[in-house]
Amino acid sequence: MTEQHPLNASEITLRAMTVEDLPACHTLSQQVVWPHRLEDWQLALHCGTGFVVETAGQVVGSAICWPWGSDYSTLGLVIVSPDCQGRGIGKKLMTTLIDTLDGSTVRLHATPEGRPLYEKLGFVATGGICQQQSRELPDIAPPQLTVDEQLRALNGDDISTLIELDALSSGMQRGVLYDALANPTSPLRMEKGLLLSRDNQPAGFAMLREFGRGYAIGPVIADSAEDAKILISQLLSECPGEFVRLDVEADSGLGEWLESLGVPCVDRPVTMYKDGEPLRAPDGWRNFALTSQALG
Repeated sequence: MTEQHPLNASEITLRAMTVEDLPACHTLSQQVVWPHRLEDWQLALHCGTGFVVETAGQVVGSAICWPWGSDYSTLGLVIVSPDCQGRGIGKKLMTTLIDTLDGSTVRLHATPEGRPLYEKLGFVATGGICQQQSRELPDIAPPQLTVDEQLRALNGDDISTLIELDALSSGMQRGVLYDALANPTSPLRMEKGLLLSRDNQPAGFAMLREFGRGYAIGPVIADSAEDAKILISQLLSECPGEFVRLDVEADSGLGEWLESLGVPCVDRPVTMYKDGEPLRAPDGWRNFALTSQALG
């Protein structure tokens, strides 16, 4: 096999990603067998800032970052066309994102192929996530609520509450994300969302969204694993026979439970941080299932 040489500056163009680039970016994700739909790319760029690399007039690399307030950020959708891998494009995209997020604690989820580069750039492994999914979800019973518990559908009036609970769980300020997902007039809105309350006080929320090959459940933010299970099991009970995916924190206590329901772990990306550590949330509030591996 002929060794690929790094591309020099005259051979590539790095520029800001635009909406017009999304079909080409979607093609990149298909080339590396990622499940993202064009609509998933639209949500990602709507909430963040992206870059592409072109060579010979073709988009051969992509990356997006999301500055969720001044303290915490995420980055992802770092893809290089298989024909151009090993030629410095991934490193150039990553250094551009890192410069964009200067001063922020940055989180990403690494594949085995990407982890060596991220470690060279100063990212440190802090844990992992479990990609739990079922290609054809079995029938799952809805949860049994106590007399003081209520589940209801999310609506546009809940957006400020969602933003507040999300910030408690992660330190991130993600108003643009929740306005896109929970606003009933948004073209990127969720399929369904639930708010769990106990004694008329919020105990957590969860969203069911179209994503990839079917549906994703996330974010799931709650003040305990048991409350997260109530929210998740209700949404799962409404999706028999569907392709459903959750990206849950590896130490959340949900993995074995989901496995018992017929939603096994199929992948374990590594969680990595640069320039800081995860927020230790007060009073048990936690992001149990991510919106996506990229968005956090």
